[in-house]
Amino acid sequence: MKFMRICLLVCGLMLAFVGVTYASSFSVSADKYGKVEGNGIEFSFSENNKTIQIAFLTKDNERYLIAGKDGEPIYAAKIPNVKYVRVKQVYDTETGKYAYIISGSINSMGDSDLSLLMGYDEQKEAWQLYVNPINYYNPLGKYAEANIYVENGELILAYSVMSLHPKAQEYHFFWDENSNWFGYKDYGIVQH
Repeated sequence: MKFMRICLLVCGLMLAFVGVTYASSFSVSADKYGKVEGNGIEFSFSENNKTIQIAFLTKDNERYLIAGKDGEPIYAAKIPNVKYVRVKQVYDTETGKYAYIISGSINSMGDSDLSLLMGYDEQKEAWQLYVNPINYYNPLGKYAEANIYVENGELILAYSVMSLHPKAQEYHFFWDENSNWFGYKDYGIVQH
């Protein structure tokens, strides 16, 4: 009986560590930021023998996000008129998947007015919007800021309100090879 308890304990610990290893596979491989001035700003990233460009351009007082591959535009979308932008290239060490956390703010205070997870889909040969916070449940109300970030290998979307700190609604993402898309786990409201 004692032997069985030890075996169950060891198996349980092994399963726990397998889950942690799988979930903790993201790292930031490049981090670029700047201020959108004049005609705009562009960042370039290396990804699997190609160059990915992400630009923030202004036309007729409107802000646009343009993504390109090897110098050719492959995606364009109107975005909030953010002035300060940051793009983090993230890499999944388990699957080799690259993605880009795109964030921006209207002011220099670091407020989150734009937060997206995007990337190039090798199978469809197209730029994809993988995570847009407006598509996820936010129980903290309209004043909650949405931020996408990597922490301890986890790719996280968190809604938070400064006055409610340290509470946050969190979603943790993983790359699902079978569906060729990001899956997620809803962690609910967590304390930090």
